[in-house]
Amino acid sequence: MLSRGTVYKGKTGMWAFTAHRVTGFLVLMFLLLHVVDVTLAGISEHLYDTVHAVYGNVLLRLFEVGLLGALVFHALNGLRIIAVDFFDAAVRRQKQLAWAVVAVTAVVTVLGGIVIMLPFFTHKPVF
Repeated sequence: MLSRGTVYKGKTGMWAFTAHRVTGFLVLMFLLLHVVDVTLAGISEHLYDTVHAVYGNVLLRLFEVGLLGALVFHALNGLRIIAVDFFDAAVRRQKQLAWAVVAVTAVVTVLGGIVIMLPFFTHKPVF
């Protein structure tokens, strides 16, 4: 029997599935890092302060903006998946819902990214 290749055709649902898995993994890695980070406070206050000084670096703040995007996408796409599981109308409109998730994620990430990055441009905290 000849193999006909993959069943995936690169449509919206497949990309949403893949992005959901990737963002879920990234969020898990952040949570593990966060547990280690918080544990440092109990081990050494100086070490904890040193690590948090590194977190203030511009490059790591950019990663924080990426984390925000991953979190927002994962949460909204999870809600989209729930809607598709429970509502027939959502099944028929899953492509539009996926694009809505991407659009809302982009807007929230840009706005949140401005708040996260603003201290580097104004040299003072936002709040």
